[in-house]
Amino acid sequence: MPPPIPVEVRKRVVAAHRKGKGTYAELADVFHVGEASVSRWLRLDRETGSLQPKPPPGRKPKLDAGGREVLRQLLEDDNDATLAELASRLHERIGVTLVVSAVHKVLEKMGISRKKKTSTRASATATTSVS
Repeated sequence: MPPPIPVEVRKRVVAAHRKGKGTYAELADVFHVGEASVSRWLRLDRETGSLQPKPPPGRKPKLDAGGREVLRQLLEDDNDATLAELASRLHERIGVTLVVSAVHKVLEKMGISRKKKTSTRASATATTSVS
């Protein structure tokens, strides 16, 4: 999702419209924005008097930067901990309750893989079928 158009551009579009500098389509062309955006900003200015963009959609993450750092430290302390153990320790340490899948997603976003190496050595000879 691209970042919202800066408030300064929105203010210039509204000011140009108030001065009668063109239609919605002409203003959209001049400022290199969509015609629907011009319409939306003018309505927003009329109804609220503010041109601030809406906050990004979705929930705030339960684990902020500090919580992610705690998780990283937990992994350094015990790299073999399961996701369930990490979730439990996170709850004990900072009071945040996460389900196992949420811990997995956070680790994935942090670029940390939890795949374990196999515990046995690979066979030196390949298996063959007897015909």
